[in-house]
Amino acid sequence: MSFLYNTLPDAFDEQLETDHLVIRPYAEGDEQEFMRVIHEDTSALSPAFTGRVASVRVLEDARTQLAQLRTDWDNRKQFDFGVWLRESNTYIGDITLKNIDRSVPKAEAALYFTSWSEMLDLAQEAFRAVLHFAFEDLKLNKVYMRCTQYNNVCAQLAESCGFVKEGVLRSDFRGADSEELLDLSYYGMTRDDYEQATQLKQRDSQEAV
Repeated sequence: MSFLYNTLPDAFDEQLETDHLVIRPYAEGDEQEFMRVIHEDTSALSPAFTGRVASVRVLEDARTQLAQLRTDWDNRKQFDFGVWLRESNTYIGDITLKNIDRSVPKAEAALYFTSWSEMLDLAQEAFRAVLHFAFEDLKLNKVYMRCTQYNNVCAQLAESCGFVKEGVLRSDFRGADSEELLDLSYYGMTRDDYEQATQLKQRDSQEAV
């Protein structure tokens, strides 16, 4: 069991809701849509989800994967959210807090969405809700992301949510179906970054009234 288990509140809301979205852990019955979105655009899942792409080939694989995600959630090993549209209950993507390091504490954020170009605003809405969960409920001090040089949408999303580009690791990742070595850009958000962004948003909201 992860040491983080004993450092979290006894209970917190697992389901997050925004104006347009329901963001929650996966449950039995989600496996078909879960598998469909994974295989719509496998390149969008690199580098953070290459293992998921490789392991989820058929529906039974998806069921097994979702059961494991529930176990990991209960053990506080990682927190994997599915994202659904509120009005239509349409599944559109995934946001995960993983690789949790209790010594900081910090976690890696990873995400993918169907039809990225059309979902960017909704992805931002979902990601901001999960960041609130990370800093307010889990009490993390840092969240970081990794993006390949080709994943401009992920980089754009990170920056729009207040992440700072911290550097590039050259030839640091090899895709599952390629011999090419790719550079990885690292983005980070500290607790100070998060609190400053929250204060700025609150100020802008008050000025708009």
